[in-house]
Amino acid sequence: MRQAIASLEASLGQGKLEVVCVPELGGQGDEELRRLRRRNLRLLLVLGTPALIRVAPVEKRLPVVFALVANPYFTGAAYAPAHPESHQENITGIFSPPPLDAALEQGAGLLGAGAWGLLYDPNDGVAVELQRRFREEAPGNGLKPLTAASAAAATDRRGLEGLLARGARVIYLPPAPSAARYAPLLLEWGKKQRVMVVSSHPEWHQGAILWVALDYRKLGEEAGALARRVLNGEAPAKIPIAEKAPIKVQVDERLLRRWSGYPPANK
Repeated sequence: MRQAIASLEASLGQGKLEVVCVPELGGQGDEELRRLRRRNLRLLLVLGTPALIRVAPVEKRLPVVFALVANPYFTGAAYAPAHPESHQENITGIFSPPPLDAALEQGAGLLGAGAWGLLYDPNDGVAVELQRRFREEAPGNGLKPLTAASAAAATDRRGLEGLLARGARVIYLPPAPSAARYAPLLLEWGKKQRVMVVSSHPEWHQGAILWVALDYRKLGEEAGALARRVLNGEAPAKIPIAEKAPIKVQVDERLLRRWSGYPPANK
């Protein structure tokens, strides 16, 4: 998120932006939003699905540009995927589906076929949707999907160990908020070669043999360019919702060599 904000500021060219955190739960987010709406703003930039869910139902006048949203079509801001030109008149933006398909494809090409595991929190909507896609898309890449649910930090380790016991050769770290809870443990296992880790989490990848994540810097630049169009007088109602999901890929060559056994460990 910090990378996206920095590149958004640079692309927008309006100096430092006021960054306001809108919590997903509780009344603090509503109060922060009321405070912003009382000010004479030219534009409201909304980053992330939770913030857009709060903003779209109540803000009908101020121009809004959103980004870093996986799917805007259940937030109230946009109406139908088949008609990206049809959306709330004061809102436009960029949506970026998580790069699960790219991670599966590149992971299968790099590591070969086999069983992949995914731990998800059933109370995290992003995680639930990703586990559904994981189960549907993995077989098309020659992978056997194994999933386990864990609703709290106290059960995360047991869930991960269960995936290993069921034969998971690789564990996928998804770009879901709840995944940050167990990411340090899983990536430590990756460093110790207990399991291969493929990560799509934007902030957690040290210890992953492969990292395929959204490029937040480029998305910030795209959002800044779109915001400039609105600030220059273009009506949000005339700008279709756009899907853009630039990715960055990183392979840990040292880990890959260790897993492949070359060069031999005793040399």
